[in-house]
Amino acid sequence: MATSRNYSKSVTAASDEIKDIYCEPCVGDGKQTEAEGFCVDCSEYLCGQCYNSHGRFKAFKHHVLQDRKNMPVDVARTGVFDVCVDKCSKHPTKVTEYFCRSCDTLGCNACITTNHRQCQNVDHVPDIVIDLENNEKFKEFAEYFDKRITLLKERKDIINSRKTEAEEMKKQAKAELKKQRNKMNKFFDHLEAEMDKKITGIDKNNKDTLKAASERCNIINDELNKMKTAIETNRKNGQKCELFIKMKRSKLEMEKLDSQFEMLYEESKVQRYKMVQSAQTEEIMKNTTEICRMVTAKLVSEIDVSSRKDKKKTYISGMSVVQRDYLVVADSNNKTVKIIDTRNGRVTSEITLDCDYVRTVTNVKGGQIVVLLTSYEPECQSNFLTLTVSASGVLSKGNVITTKRPACDVVGIAQHLYVLHCNEMIVLDMHGKVLQTIGCDCSSFPSIAASPDKKTMYLTDYVNNSVTSMTVEGKITATYKDKDLDNPFGITVDDEGFVYVRSKGGIHQLTKDCTKVQIILDDVLGRGITHSDADNRLYVAELEKVKVYELK
Repeated sequence: MATSRNYSKSVTAASDEIKDIYCEPCVGDGKQTEAEGFCVDCSEYLCGQCYNSHGRFKAFKHHVLQDRKNMPVDVARTGVFDVCVDKCSKHPTKVTEYFCRSCDTLGCNACITTNHRQCQNVDHVPDIVIDLENNEKFKEFAEYFDKRITLLKERKDIINSRKTEAEEMKKQAKAELKKQRNKMNKFFDHLEAEMDKKITGIDKNNKDTLKAASERCNIINDELNKMKTAIETNRKNGQKCELFIKMKRSKLEMEKLDSQFEMLYEESKVQRYKMVQSAQTEEIMKNTTEICRMVTAKLVSEIDVSSRKDKKKTYISGMSVVQRDYLVVADSNNKTVKIIDTRNGRVTSEITLDCDYVRTVTNVKGGQIVVLLTSYEPECQSNFLTLTVSASGVLSKGNVITTKRPACDVVGIAQHLYVLHCNEMIVLDMHGKVLQTIGCDCSSFPSIAASPDKKTMYLTDYVNNSVTSMTVEGKITATYKDKDLDNPFGITVDDEGFVYVRSKGGIHQLTKDCTKVQIILDDVLGRGITHSDADNRLYVAELEKVKVYELK
């Protein structure tokens, strides 16, 4: 029979004068017999007869008993059992009642004796929970649930707003579909039905996604409230031991809840789409295959561009597609340029560069690229390194063009480099000769991209939250502003002339004349973005990963 001595200094030892503590099994039988001991495992007071016979039963053989001298009296008076009663995970016959501060581990007497003999900071749980409510870690533990429930409510509000957004997108899309359909005759009935199915299909997926996210919210909410209720009950009853043990044992469960909570944002994203007029509707009806076009972006894959050679966490500052299947990545943190095979997501080649910062990369022609390198000394100069990417995805160095001033960005147009400086744009040939100087205030223009015909440039204005289009001669042709365009930083153009601008408010899709089409994707902080004409895919960098979207 297991016995225990002084299991809790936080309770008052019994004395011969203590009365009105009755044997609980006897009370259940309608008798009032004075208690002579206490069973920690059963949390019951026992009379002398029950105490002596308790350990004789096979099921109770290993229960921990406390005699009259050591049994908890305050517990009996208040009805609250603030003692350690949880069984040890390694020794099921013993109670968890010790905490090793050195190992941050809970254990029973056997655990401490066998595994923590050399540890200097082993405490009895009842001794260390006396002032538990004032413990900073416990306060954080107790506050965790209120904070998470509040944040969960905010996240659920976002999900609900996205439900409205999804419904509004469907409403606008169908309205545009009807508008286009009214211009046609009955010849397009079949095409209208097919397009309607596509809308309904994506809308169903969006609703299923949001429903699943909402249900996850409810599950997390129930778990949080369940844990919070249990903790509040323990606190109300003064069960500090239980609170402490719950706090220590809840780490994995809390990490799981945090992981599920973080998943809510990604899992609640809807596939965006909008109806725009198809060029085919302007052709002869016999050549028409669709009534209007659904402009949307669908996530098809993710590419991790980090490599074993990285010394720091990857940060993608620029990207460009070359040789059809290769993605050139400028990794500013590791001062490297990497070649990624988009077919398998692997790094095929990389070069570490002698600079302070790898700012961006641009495709000049075919497999030739130019990387903008910034050096803080001497004179804050910028270097433009030419590189060649072979058909097998291998990098090789070319010549270096140096400017005495720092550059913001560069784009290759017709074998020329258009370089953004603080107050002007200069045009260089591939040997560094200045061919033209275009006067413009580029101080807040951090990113630049060119149209497919290389006649128009698009520049983001980070400070004034706008996008400007101008001719290669420097004439401004249009400006785009929007309430949701927040600190645009990163821009690309697809082969049809659609412009994609990264912003804190999402990725904006514009027409070639800077008219808003839609916010096609939610976005996180990042800069790199590029388009592949070969397969009409959009590559969006998020730190060390690149998300690949199929454009339709």
